[in-house]
Amino acid sequence: LGFCRELSLAFSYGASNVSDAYVVAFTLPTILFSGLGTAMLTSYISVYTDLQQNHPGEEKPFHDQVITMSFLLSVGFIAVFLALRYPIVRLFALGFEGAQLDLTVNLSSIMIASLVFLGVGYILQGYLQMKGCFFTVGMVSVPLNIAVIATILLSGENYDMLGWGVVIGYAGEFLLVLLVALRRQFSYHPDIAFRNRNVRHFLIMVLPIFLGKTINSINIIIDKSIASLLSEGVVSVMNYGNRITGFVTSVFVVSITTALFPQLSRLSAASDTRQLKRTYRSSCGIIGLFVIPISAGMMMFSREFVQLLFFRGEFTEFDVQRTGEVVFFYSLGLLFYSIKEVTINVYYALQDTKTPTINSLLAIVLNIVINLLLMRTMEHKGLALATALSSFITTVLLIIQLQRKMGHMGYRYLAGTYLKMIIAAGAMTAATLPFYHWFAAKTTLLLVSLLAAIVVAMIVYFIACLLLRVKELGHVVVAIAERFHRRRPA
Repeated sequence: LGFCRELSLAFSYGASNVSDAYVVAFTLPTILFSGLGTAMLTSYISVYTDLQQNHPGEEKPFHDQVITMSFLLSVGFIAVFLALRYPIVRLFALGFEGAQLDLTVNLSSIMIASLVFLGVGYILQGYLQMKGCFFTVGMVSVPLNIAVIATILLSGENYDMLGWGVVIGYAGEFLLVLLVALRRQFSYHPDIAFRNRNVRHFLIMVLPIFLGKTINSINIIIDKSIASLLSEGVVSVMNYGNRITGFVTSVFVVSITTALFPQLSRLSAASDTRQLKRTYRSSCGIIGLFVIPISAGMMMFSREFVQLLFFRGEFTEFDVQRTGEVVFFYSLGLLFYSIKEVTINVYYALQDTKTPTINSLLAIVLNIVINLLLMRTMEHKGLALATALSSFITTVLLIIQLQRKMGHMGYRYLAGTYLKMIIAAGAMTAATLPFYHWFAAKTTLLLVSLLAAIVVAMIVYFIACLLLRVKELGHVVVAIAERFHRRRPA
C-alpha cells in the first residue's frame, strides 16, 4: 500500500510542481518527526528492557513518563513549525518560489497536525514489539496509506485535501496500535516527573539514535532539497526512485531489524556477547542473501520497473527515464545501507550511541559534499550516487569500529559469503538479460516479460548459491520448511 501511495501521486500529478510541493510537505512534518519517533521507540525498548531485568518495578513509571513527554514534544513541534513555517520550508526546498512555495507551506501547515498522533503512536509500537506483536507493527501504515491514496485520487485541484488525508491516516494508525495495546494489558497515567535517572538515560540516547537510525532519511531529504535547485519534477523523481528502492529495505531490512533489536537488547543485558555476535553475523548474511540479487535485478531492469509501475496518467516517458536512472544509482547502495542498519542496532543494544552519532554526522557531510560535486554534471543521477557512496564509506568505518569494540566479529566469513552471493548474482545477470531480450521480442506485455525474467533469475541464483555452498540459503530453506511443518495439522 505504501507503494500504491506513490503510484497514485504519479498518476494524478506526474513529476510536476504540485507533486514536488506535496513530496516536500509530506517530508517536513512527518518524516523528520518520524525519525525522532523511531529514536524514542528504540530508546524506550532499550531502557525498558534493562529496567525489567535489573530494576523491576521501575519500568511502569518510566513508561508513563515517556508517553507524557512524547505528547508534549509533539505539541511543541507543532507550535514551533507554525511560528516558523516559511523559513523551515525554504530550508528544505531551496529552489521553491512563489505559488509553489506557498502551496508547500500550506500543505505542511495542515500535515503538521498529525504529530499529535505520531509521537505517542511510536511509543505504543515499542510496547507492542516487546509484547511480540510484530504483525500489528508491520501493518501500522495501512490506515495512513488508504487515507492518502483516497485523498490523492479525489483531490483534483483541491490541494488542501492532500494535507488532510495525511492527518486522517496518522490518526487511523494511532487508533490501530492503541486498540491492540489495550488488549495487551497496556495502561497509562500522566506523569511529568521527568527528573530521574531513567528519563535522563532515555534522553541521552534519543538524539544519537535519531541521527543514526534516520541517516538514510536525512540524506534523502538533503537530496530532495538540493534537487529543488534543478529542473521541475526532479524532487518527485528522487522521491519515486527512493520509494522503489525503499520497498526492498522495508520488506527485508526493516522487518528483520524490527524483530532483531529486542533480542539484541536482551542478549546485551545478559552479557551474552558470543550469542550477540552470532545473531548479528547471521542477520547480515541472510539480508545479503536477499538484497544482493534484488539490487542486481533493480539495476538490470530499473527503467522497465519504473515504466511498469508509473507510466500512466500524468507520468511521461521523460519521467520514466529520469526515475529509472535514480533507481539504478540508489540500488548501488542498498547492501551497505542494509548492513549499516543491522550494525547500528548492535551499537544501540550495547547502549553505545556515540559511535553511530559520529558516523551519521560524517555520512551527512559526505552526502552534501558529494552531492555538490556531482549535481552539475550528473544532475539527479549524481544525487542518488552520492547517497550510495556516502553509505558505502560510513558503513565500512562503522563495522571496523565495531570489531575494535567487540573483538572478532566474523567479517572474514561474511566477506567470503558476500563474494559467493555476488558471483551468484553475476551468473543470474548473465543468464537473465539475454533471456529477457529474447522473450520481450515475442510479447508486447511488459509485465509478462518481467515476470518470466524474474523467475529465470530466481532459479539461476538459487542454483548458483547451491553450487557455491552458500550456508545462508540452507538456513532460510530449513527455517521455511520448519515453519511449514509446524502449520500442518497433526
